[in-house]
Amino acid sequence: MLNLCSNGFRGCTLSLRVRTLLPPHSASTASIASDLCKGYLVNNAALSRGAASTPTLTKVPVCKSSEKKNNPNSAIDLLKEIGLDDSQVEKIVNSHPGLLRCKVEKTLIPKIRVLEDFGICGSELISVIASKPFLLTDVSRNSLLVKLDFLKSILGSVENALNAVKKDKRLLSGSLTKKLQSNFELLKSYGISDERLEKFLVKNPRYLCSNPKWVQECLVRVEQVLGIRRESGMFLYGFMVMVSLGERDLELKFEIFKRYGWSESDVLAMAKRMPQCLLMNEAKLKTRVDFFINKLGYKIGYLIGCPPLLTYSMERILRRYAVMQVLQERKLINHSICTVMPLTESRFLDAYVLPFKDKLPELYEAYASEKSVDSSVQKEKGKQ
Repeated sequence: MLNLCSNGFRGCTLSLRVRTLLPPHSASTASIASDLCKGYLVNNAALSRGAASTPTLTKVPVCKSSEKKNNPNSAIDLLKEIGLDDSQVEKIVNSHPGLLRCKVEKTLIPKIRVLEDFGICGSELISVIASKPFLLTDVSRNSLLVKLDFLKSILGSVENALNAVKKDKRLLSGSLTKKLQSNFELLKSYGISDERLEKFLVKNPRYLCSNPKWVQECLVRVEQVLGIRRESGMFLYGFMVMVSLGERDLELKFEIFKRYGWSESDVLAMAKRMPQCLLMNEAKLKTRVDFFINKLGYKIGYLIGCPPLLTYSMERILRRYAVMQVLQERKLINHSICTVMPLTESRFLDAYVLPFKDKLPELYEAYASEKSVDSSVQKEKGKQ
């Protein structure tokens, strides 16, 4: 009998006779190897059989005798000693099976000490490892130390740095240091406050990884093409548009508006108020512009003054429009749809639906069903 798993896979043996009957890399051999790993994970890693059968877990290779010192139990024991519960350990091993092959003393503990040196301890350490296990498997200790220190300096805190890294792991690449620094300084040179810049980059860290020359060109185009001044609170959103859309893509977005009677200056006026509208999917943008202009008869100037209307889901627009129509017909309120669209669901219900539920039972029905909108639109068109 030959012991295939001498580093913790207890009882996993195969007959030499079976090994000689199978080709070295046959499907049967792979299947047997997979079963061995599953058995270990179920018996020793506190994992359910279902979780151990997932595709990512079966990628963990059968351990070689030369890897004897890398006992998977050690990595799992370390996670539990830190304070992670069984479900958290299961989730980590499921998403990052390579953790089972990491050397605890040489690889895992030094990285954990780096995090602790940055003040991440106790429950916070548990939370960071549970939500960002790649820090233990995909990043070298030195890279983690240097990059976290640098990102903390430009993003304001370790928490911001970790959140940004979770969204774009390239931030930990050693080759990007100069790019990160150059792009940060470029954005800051446009007079953007540290607080705004930190919030923007934590949510959109990919812009730090872009080619500085391209970033510079996009910053210039925000003012030249969209006419958004750097002092405007919309400047960074205009920058997002320039980075995301090529010249032809931007022209296509303008053409959608022009089909409904908008001039180029109208589109630019809207973009100055909310450039994010230009990032919408073309089909969704067309549907919303068509609804407000053609079906409801809204003037272009109204939409220029209230561009967020174009960004809400059609379900939200239709249902709230139906409610407002009922209330306006009964002369109970005279609020515009632009006023009510930003409200949360609970605030909208409390202000415009529940107070009238007994007096106007049809109101709740109108809100619960989009079908009432079609008749409301037809009524309005008949009055025009």
